[in-house]
Amino acid sequence: MQQRLPIVPTLASAYREWWRLLSPLRGLLLNAVIISIAIAATAEFVPQRLWDSAIIGEAAGLMQDAIWALLFTPILIAIHRFVIRDEVTRAYAFPVGEPPFRHFFLWLFALKVLTGLPFDFLGLLQSFDLSLAATSLGLAVALIVAVAVWLRLTILLPAVAVRAPGATAAHAMADTKDQALRLLAIFFLALVPWIAADVAAVILLGRGVEVTGSPAMMVLLVIGGVVETITLSLIAVIASLAFIALARTVNHAGALSPGAA
Repeated sequence: MQQRLPIVPTLASAYREWWRLLSPLRGLLLNAVIISIAIAATAEFVPQRLWDSAIIGEAAGLMQDAIWALLFTPILIAIHRFVIRDEVTRAYAFPVGEPPFRHFFLWLFALKVLTGLPFDFLGLLQSFDLSLAATSLGLAVALIVAVAVWLRLTILLPAVAVRAPGATAAHAMADTKDQALRLLAIFFLALVPWIAADVAAVILLGRGVEVTGSPAMMVLLVIGGVVETITLSLIAVIASLAFIALARTVNHAGALSPGAA
């Protein structure tokens, strides 16, 4: 019988592991902050009319997601390997010749696109001039489906990062069966304080954040970069701990606990 993922102990372990990785991986985390700020700043300076264009906007969005996934892949792989194997990666590198790196990038890109699909679906519904109730219901259903798939694939990226045999979507979904609500609770409790801090920053900085190039917007970009780095690293840590606790079909490749060699 598969064990139930404990919520509070996993949450406590996530913050403990996250705190532990701050020093050895500080260089990579600094890179993450810079990457996040650079991507957000570039998007801000793209004329709004291009984002609003159906074809150009979609293409630009996919390109942005691909660049985001590529630049964050080395960092997230390093976090997974640190938590699962206690392996410290100091160099920010792109070993694109290695299949695990390419596999991780493709799945990270796919999951990034998945997070935006509900809102793309909302735009499609609005184009049919449906009622507010119908579009709201459609968005809610799309969000539930996207979140459910994302949660069931939680342990896939850690499995790919440590090159575990059987690191496939089917095996990951088999190992997270009946665990989605627990995973959702852990992610929510871990991330909501940081999301609230980001929202509070927007409120405190005022309407100046809407003006491209303004000091308020620049400050918000920095805050957003820090918050995104914190939330992404926490997500990676939680996913790694879930892999350690739940992976059965996916072979652990000898990595059964944080600190394993």
